[in-house]
Amino acid sequence: MSERKGGMILLGIIAFAALGVSGYMFIDDQFLSVDPPDPPDNGLILVGLWDDLATNKDYSPYNTDTAWLIEFDNNQYNDSNYISVSNSNTNFKLLKEGFYKLTLLLYVNGLDTGGTYWFYLYRNNSIDHCVAKIAHPNDDNHQVESSIFIKSTGLDNFFIRSYCFGDTSFAIGTTQSLNQISFEYNH
Repeated sequence: MSERKGGMILLGIIAFAALGVSGYMFIDDQFLSVDPPDPPDNGLILVGLWDDLATNKDYSPYNTDTAWLIEFDNNQYNDSNYISVSNSNTNFKLLKEGFYKLTLLLYVNGLDTGGTYWFYLYRNNSIDHCVAKIAHPNDDNHQVESSIFIKSTGLDNFFIRSYCFGDTSFAIGTTQSLNQISFEYNH
């Protein structure tokens, strides 16, 4: 009889251990583990890519050495269902309503170490975002790497304006492998 009691006790211990492990797994799965949120880049599709950027001073009041527009050149890809460009490729319209990710890689040179430089995204002629700011650079060259998300209504006109106080020599570098702008749509 004692062998049966020992076997029953052993089975009872195994059963309680199994319940304990399965209970822990249930609690861990349902309450303790939090799924990470989807990254903001999840679900993006490329809708526009330009490999060359240039300084454009053709359109007043952005036609000075201290305030000019960024021009997109050497179009690698442009899905005309999502983006259109105009005014010598300085203005763009995001045609579908929703969120877009704009990524700007920009090599600027001729910077003054005491200067401050801004790159603003304008929506319908008003500042919408500061895409990048360079304050008191260590060198006269600087690589800008910036991404922002834009909510489009499908009707807005955009452009990127470069601006500084007093420095009349800064411009986009001619080494085009360091310059790029891309647009991705979050579908």
